[in-house]
Amino acid sequence: MLHRSNTWVLLVALLLASSTIWAQSSPNSTAADNANPEARAQIITRAPVQFRDRMLFEVTAPIGALNATERASAIERRLLAISASDSAVLQQLRVVEQDGLSELFAGDVLIRAVTDQDAAGSGRTRRQLAADFKLRVYEALAVEFRDRSAANVVRGLLYALAATVVLVVLLIGLGRLYRWSRDRINRAAQAWSWESGLARMRILTPASVSSASRSIAATLAWLLGFALLYFYLEYVLSLFPWTRGIAERMVTTSRAAVVHVGTGFFNYVPNLLNITVIVIVARFLLKALRAIFEQVRTQRVSLDGFFPEWAMPTYSLVRFLVIAIAAVMVFPYLPGSGSEGFRGVSVFVGLLISLGAASAIANVIAGIVITYMRPFKVGDRVKIADAIGDVTGKDLFVVRLRTIKNVDITIPNSLVLANHIINFSSSAATHGLVLHSTVTIGYDVPWQKVHELLIAAAQRVDGIKPEPTPFVLQTSLDDFYVSYELNAYTSHPEQMARLYSDLHTEIQNSFNAAGVEIMSPHYSAVRDGSSMAVPNDYLPKDYRAPGFSILSRIMRPERDA
Repeated sequence: MLHRSNTWVLLVALLLASSTIWAQSSPNSTAADNANPEARAQIITRAPVQFRDRMLFEVTAPIGALNATERASAIERRLLAISASDSAVLQQLRVVEQDGLSELFAGDVLIRAVTDQDAAGSGRTRRQLAADFKLRVYEALAVEFRDRSAANVVRGLLYALAATVVLVVLLIGLGRLYRWSRDRINRAAQAWSWESGLARMRILTPASVSSASRSIAATLAWLLGFALLYFYLEYVLSLFPWTRGIAERMVTTSRAAVVHVGTGFFNYVPNLLNITVIVIVARFLLKALRAIFEQVRTQRVSLDGFFPEWAMPTYSLVRFLVIAIAAVMVFPYLPGSGSEGFRGVSVFVGLLISLGAASAIANVIAGIVITYMRPFKVGDRVKIADAIGDVTGKDLFVVRLRTIKNVDITIPNSLVLANHIINFSSSAATHGLVLHSTVTIGYDVPWQKVHELLIAAAQRVDGIKPEPTPFVLQTSLDDFYVSYELNAYTSHPEQMARLYSDLHTEIQNSFNAAGVEIMSPHYSAVRDGSSMAVPNDYLPKDYRAPGFSILSRIMRPERDA
């Protein structure tokens, strides 16, 4: 027993060694055979022979000048010619042995010849292979003659008619089902309570929900209709031998499509899970960041050197970065992301954006710079270039102003950054905004009186701060008059237009009441009976125009009589 067990061990060892040597030598031998032109010439070519889209057998060896493919085409033509006869040809199928060939005949028509080379590698002799081929041809022709019989054709027509009736009934029912569902959708949309947040934001309305639901129902109805029509054609075509091949191809195609889509979906599930995880993490991160920056904006959390108005713009930048990083991480998991077409489209879209969005990107960069420069905030009265107004909004692209005439002006951020900005409101609350106006008074009026009148006029204006006290600057000594500049403080820059108007009104009233002429900017008068440049309401009742006119006395001496 021990001797016999040792013998089995030796046999197993020899088998393992021989298999290892064969596995190591087979790649080399294969490479050698592939490198040998004669070995490549003897590679077997298989040409299938099909009849009515059904493969009967394969041709593997050439005969004479005909290669395997040409032999297969000739055999197919002969089978089609034989199938055009009647079923009596089935009894005439025979195999004839001659000259080392097994020839398959149908009557006097040669269908094919079987050589020893055809039988090589099949595990059967030439005669066995020829008998097998005869059986296959017999079965194929028998099915052909049976299906072409009058009874079978009539039966197929009746089945096709029944299938047509069923199709029409199903399509009519599908149409009624669609109309019924459409009416139900409309009634449900009208009866639904629209008190949700989305409804208050006008994102969801009865009309939009009803329209979207009808579109979905119509799409499903069309898809079901096409599916019914497809199955109907597949069934009807399979009833007749002349079109059965088309039906088989339809079945194969539809099955392959379903398998391809299903396989693609299941293979994509891991990528879909990765995308879902990335999106969820990015979403929670954005929510956390928004909560933090909202606390900073409302000054519940304070950071040294970080102003509250920077909170939301900074959140927008961080949000953009988070979304961009998430998109980069998601991109490799998108379907077709590695294909050349997808890459080409991505490059093309990137080129279009880079060429067409240069000004937009410039505005975004300028908007970021303006945000952290803090030259103004919403509500400030500013002057940008030639536009003066209150800031009503600012974002990464534009700044919006509203003038005192209620004209809205939109200025691109790049233009804002390229021009000087005058902010009338930034220091008004703490230091006060200085309103100033210049009047010119003749040298005959003492400057102390002019100062007194101007300061008194400023103090009577509602909106002018009493402290600091208004003051006057003598800005120039001109040829005919002195220029006096009145300066007054206000903490209401948004009322600049009204304050200037009231200030000018009070200056006129003050100087008229004091009998002081305002010689602004130039005033010419001949004092030969002309009255003062003061409204009559402010003149004394016994006022007489000064001056003496010699010409008037000569021409009208009767006045002195």
